[in-house]
Amino acid sequence: MTDRPWDGESSYYEVQPNAGALIESLRDIGYTMSSALADIVDNSLTADATEISIRVRSDPDDAAVGIIDNGVGMSQSELLEAMRPGSRSPTEARSADDLGRFGLGLKTASFSQCRRLTVVTCRDGIVSVAIWDLDVVVARNAWVVETRQSAEGIRFADLLRHDGTLVLWEKLDRVGLELGSQNFLRIMDEASSHIELVFHRFMKSEKAQKAVSFEVNGRKLVPVDPFAEWHDATIRQAEDRRVVGGSNVTIQPFILPHRNKVASEAEWKKMGLREGHMKSQGFYLYRNRRLIRHATWFRMAPQHRLTQLARVRIDIGNESDAAWKIDVLKASASPPPALREYLRRLIEGLGGKSKRVYRKRGAKLTDENPLPLWQRTKTDNRISYALNEDHPSVAAFAATLTEEQENAFGEVMRLIAAGLPVEALYHDMAENFTDINQERLDEIELRANGRKLIDQLREMGHEDRDIAAMMKVVPPYAGNEQVISELLVQEKAAP
Repeated sequence: MTDRPWDGESSYYEVQPNAGALIESLRDIGYTMSSALADIVDNSLTADATEISIRVRSDPDDAAVGIIDNGVGMSQSELLEAMRPGSRSPTEARSADDLGRFGLGLKTASFSQCRRLTVVTCRDGIVSVAIWDLDVVVARNAWVVETRQSAEGIRFADLLRHDGTLVLWEKLDRVGLELGSQNFLRIMDEASSHIELVFHRFMKSEKAQKAVSFEVNGRKLVPVDPFAEWHDATIRQAEDRRVVGGSNVTIQPFILPHRNKVASEAEWKKMGLREGHMKSQGFYLYRNRRLIRHATWFRMAPQHRLTQLARVRIDIGNESDAAWKIDVLKASASPPPALREYLRRLIEGLGGKSKRVYRKRGAKLTDENPLPLWQRTKTDNRISYALNEDHPSVAAFAATLTEEQENAFGEVMRLIAAGLPVEALYHDMAENFTDINQERLDEIELRANGRKLIDQLREMGHEDRDIAAMMKVVPPYAGNEQVISELLVQEKAAP
């Protein structure tokens, strides 16, 4: 059978979707409360809002969420168009600062959380109201929207004092209220933290843009900067501007400070964001300054402890949506093929820079130790640690053993070195530096071992002033200068 042009007659029928079935299906695109609220905020920012307020009522019998902005508002005809599912084509050209994508966000984000969506908007003093009630749509099986000429009796409408828009969610059936109001409030707290990260660049004056104020139930939100640009020890590399598929892409890498450069544990945790440093490394993709995807290497490299301080900011415009495969949730994206190899090489280079932050610290800890109990060896970029057989205390003990015992002792030392928990040590140094409290010798043990070490060092020909200088920086004697001084005097005075 061969393909050939159809030469018969054709008829066309309009097949309208079943309103009740489709609108219920639109609820399951995959939004969370965090991503749903972010989608509503996108509309407020596109409307040039400088103040965005979120109001939450958590009573399970009368719960509601309202998002109020002071943007330009809409006329009644614009409001009705905004309430239409798929009001804008994703292929349609948008203004450079438009945060929209498919013309679905207002509806699908709202339906994912509630069964009743009310929008009150004011422009030039004229108020327009439109309401989607999913129960009405299902009952009538028709795409019907209720309109009103007044906002009287609508919750939170009194907060809309001038031009702007209120988006009100009621009949909240997917926000965790079945587990109680505290669970709902916990989800809202997570959503607030999400907004502080996703819109952190809007919360501060950036690129001549006026800062936007965000608040939730009167609590002002503060921007969460994943690149710690406020810290002097953060390494900022130069921006790289590239053109991919006719669209501009700006890439800027950052290396966060090592833990020992950070003043407090609270500051360190702030840099680690909610998930910690390990899970917060990677690319941070921004579309018109709005964070789309974060803490990912786009499957081009694993999240490794040695690169946990590396983060890369990528800026694109909304003309790049198709190339980056921005989804309807604005929560997923993938680099275009023409850029992937460049990004892969960038990751490799960043890994080296991030590792050097730790290598510098590691070299300092070993190189400044004149009597290391652990010997650090580097050969062809391979670093290993072994117990130092030449340490005076170790060598003196080995000298008391028989040949058979000495061989057995050497095997035990190599077993201990091979079992050094490198990954755990690295993790604890990076994440919980101030929590490490290594077991110490008590004073009796410290003095007994110190006396032996002093004798051994004197036998090796060291002067007392050199012995004092060495022991002051060698664990476990470091920090015990008074004990060292007393031991030196005692040993010298002994007959």
